[in-house]
Amino acid sequence: MKLLIADDDNQIRTGMKEAIDWSAIDINQVVTASNGIEALQLFNEVMPEIVVTDVRMPGMDGLELLKEIKKVRPQTRVIILSGFNDFEYLKRAIQLGAVDYEMKPIRARSLIALIRKIKEDIIREQMTEHEFQKYLQSYKSSFRSELIAGNVTDRLVILEGLQQYYGFDGTGNLIYLSVQMDSDQNRSETSGYATDIFFQLFNESELAGKGICLKSSYNKLVILLKTETPSYLYYQQSICELMNLLRDWNDILRVQGYSTFSAGISGPGQVSEFMKFFSEANQAMSMRFYEGNSTVYVFNEDITLQDLSIVGLLENNEFKAKLLKGDLEALPELLKTEFNRLKLERRYSKKSIATYTKTLLQYCMVTVRNLPADVIEYIQNNIALIEEGSELWIFNDFEKVAVSVFEKVSKRLSRELSPVMVRADEYIRKNFTHELSVEKLSAYVGKTPNYFSHRFKLEFGVSFKEYINRLRIDKAKELIVHTNDLIYEISEQVGFSDYIYFTQVFKKIEGHSPGILRKQAK
Repeated sequence: MKLLIADDDNQIRTGMKEAIDWSAIDINQVVTASNGIEALQLFNEVMPEIVVTDVRMPGMDGLELLKEIKKVRPQTRVIILSGFNDFEYLKRAIQLGAVDYEMKPIRARSLIALIRKIKEDIIREQMTEHEFQKYLQSYKSSFRSELIAGNVTDRLVILEGLQQYYGFDGTGNLIYLSVQMDSDQNRSETSGYATDIFFQLFNESELAGKGICLKSSYNKLVILLKTETPSYLYYQQSICELMNLLRDWNDILRVQGYSTFSAGISGPGQVSEFMKFFSEANQAMSMRFYEGNSTVYVFNEDITLQDLSIVGLLENNEFKAKLLKGDLEALPELLKTEFNRLKLERRYSKKSIATYTKTLLQYCMVTVRNLPADVIEYIQNNIALIEEGSELWIFNDFEKVAVSVFEKVSKRLSRELSPVMVRADEYIRKNFTHELSVEKLSAYVGKTPNYFSHRFKLEFGVSFKEYINRLRIDKAKELIVHTNDLIYEISEQVGFSDYIYFTQVFKKIEGHSPGILRKQAK
C-alpha cells in the first residue's frame, strides 16, 4: 500500500517518513508534501490508499485537502493531525470523511497501530470474512518469521506487533532464547511431536506469565522473556533457575521417547537491541556443536565461533606423503589427533569444520591412486551427506565421517594381492599406455580370460577396464597440468585411440572435462 504524509513542519514530516520502518507493516511507498496544494498534486499522481495530513497548512488546509481527495477517490482513508483539541474542527473533519485523528506531539507507536488497523480495514473490505481471517493469520505468521529471522529492526514495529498479535508487552528488559530440537525425528512411536510437548511445558510453567514462545520452523523455537535485573547476582540466579528448568524439560522429553533440545540464552536487552540479543542467543546456541545434544548455553562474549579457514593436515607434509604413497594405515589415528586438537581449540564454526572435513575427503579421493569404484562412491556419498544432510550434526559427527572414510580406504587398499595379480599389476603399470586386453594379460599370467577377469575384480574392487582407464586418466591429468601438449595428443599418449571416448571417460571419473582442468592449471 501507499501512504501520503502532508505537514508544513519539515521535522515532523521527515520524522514520520524516516523514523518508522513502514515496509515492516507492508506500506511499500511513502511520499511527503509540505502543503495542501503539493499534497493534492502528489495524491493525483500516486493515488495512495492512506493519507496523513496536518489541519493547518499554507495554500490549502487539511479540511480542504480532505474534501478534494474525497472527490477524486472516496475510498481513500484520511487521518487528521491536530496540534490542539478543537472539537468543532475535528467534528467537521469526521463529517467530511476522515477516519481518525492524532493529536500532536505524535506518538509513533500509536500512529503505527492506527495505520495498521486502517490497512486491515481496507483489506477486509476487499475480502470475505473467511479470506480476511486467513490474511490476518498469514500476516501474523509473516511477522513472526521476519522477527525470528532478524529482518524486523524497528523498535516501534516490534513492540506493536508483539502487542497486537501475541498480547505481549515488550517494553523493559528482555532475554531471548533460541531453541532447537536435537533430532529431526521429532515424532515419537506413540503420537505428537517434541515441539508440541515443549509448547505444553512452556504454557504450563511460570515462564508463560513472563513471555511468549514462538515456533520458527518444524524443529526450532524462540522464547522472549521479560526479566528483572535489580542486580547482577539476581540476574545470575534467575538464569541458573531458567537453565535448571530447561534441563528438567529435557529429562521429561527423554523419558517419553521424544527428541531432546538445545538452547542458547542471550544477555538482557531492550527491544531496540533486538538484533543484538538475537545474535547472542544464536551464538550461544552454536556451542551445541561442541558441547553436544541437550546443551543449554548462556552467551559469553569471550567465546565465539568464527568462519575461518583451517590450517591443518592439508599443510602437513607427512600426511600428504602417506596419501601419495598409499601408506594409509596410520592416517585414521592422525585424523583423530587432528579433530581432538580442533575440538580443544573451540574457535571454528560448524561451517568451517564442514568445509575442512569435505576438503579432506576430496583430497583423499583425488590423491590416493587406484581407488576402487565402491570406495570412490562411498566417499562421494559422504561428501553429499555433509553438503545436504548435516544441519543437526555436532562436531563428533564430522569426526566420525572423516575417520570412517579413511579407515575404509586403508582397509580396502591394504588387501594383499595374490602372486598372480601382483605380476599382472606390475605388467599393467609398465604398459598401460599401450593397448591392453583381458586376453593379453590372462595369457601373460597363464590363466583363462574368465578366471582372470573374476579374480581381478575380486582383488582390485573394480573391473579390468575401469582399472586401466583410471591409470590412463591419472597420467593424462599429470600431462594436462604440466605440459603444453594438445589434449587430443595427450589422450593418444596415455593409451586412448578414440579422443571422444577419452573425454567421456575423463568427465565420468573427474566430474568435468579435460579442457576445464587445463584452464584451471593456467
